[in-house]
Amino acid sequence: MIAEPAEIQCVLGLDVSCNTVTLFDSCTGRCLTIANEADALRTALQPYQGTATLAVCEATGGHEDTLLGVLLELAIPAHRADPAKVNAYIKSFGKHAKNDPIDTRWLRSYGGDRVATLARWQPAEPCQQKLELLVARRLDLVAMRVQEQNRLKAPRSSLIADNIQAHLAEINRHIDALNQQIDALIAESRSMVLRAEALRSVPGIGQVLVPLLLAVMPELGSLNRRQIASLAGVAPHPKDSGKASWHRSTIGGRRQIRPALFIAALAACRGATPLAIAYKAMLKRGKPKRLALTALMRKIITIANARVRDALRQKNEIMPISA
Repeated sequence: MIAEPAEIQCVLGLDVSCNTVTLFDSCTGRCLTIANEADALRTALQPYQGTATLAVCEATGGHEDTLLGVLLELAIPAHRADPAKVNAYIKSFGKHAKNDPIDTRWLRSYGGDRVATLARWQPAEPCQQKLELLVARRLDLVAMRVQEQNRLKAPRSSLIADNIQAHLAEINRHIDALNQQIDALIAESRSMVLRAEALRSVPGIGQVLVPLLLAVMPELGSLNRRQIASLAGVAPHPKDSGKASWHRSTIGGRRQIRPALFIAALAACRGATPLAIAYKAMLKRGKPKRLALTALMRKIITIANARVRDALRQKNEIMPISA
């Protein structure tokens, strides 16, 4: 049985590296270093199974996967913290010293202070994990292609033009292969097929943006319009203080989404669609183009969120109820 936030009595700080995991126990004050291997971690964490314990570690790009898998196996609730938030928390105390034992104590303190609000880590579906990896790799290759194209246009590039063009051809082959893998992966999951169909019905969202949204924003359909706009980085945040009031700005959000939504907004503002009509109406009212496009980006993601939500609800309504 997993303890509720109010029942948590012990917080474990776990600093993860490639080869080791440093553990600090808030109840006993014990600090130890464990090999980052399933058997060693299982042995060290076994005593906490069934206790009112919360484990807190940072996202480390995958080195924490073994640890989280063992915690899930032992039914110990865990929180995978955002390193930026943990660093901001540490800086708020004016501290700068850093090593593995110190980091574990800060993770323990961070978890203890926020135990009631920290989201418990849940593993993503295998299909979702694969999609995230494929889409991330595709983004890397597209960025690499842009770099090579810029090098090809540069002055004095004639000597290496053949080499660049050969590399571009190879990158394009890899991107095409990834596109096929992504399409096949989406087709394997009924839930992803439903969400993809809902996203394609939104003006401006094309074949490239659909897998990106599925991979980077799996929360689509489960949040309200304000939350989803903030997650996409297109929500206007106030900047007021006393009598001073500045223009609201859009900051934060997931960095991969805004550039793709901008392209979607450019596509949606053309033609006679409702989004294009809304965009032209904003321009007639004197809104700057940049502001109108940002508003269009926000409309696109909120419409996408609503249509995915409706598609998932319809799926649940038509599912047969077992006796």
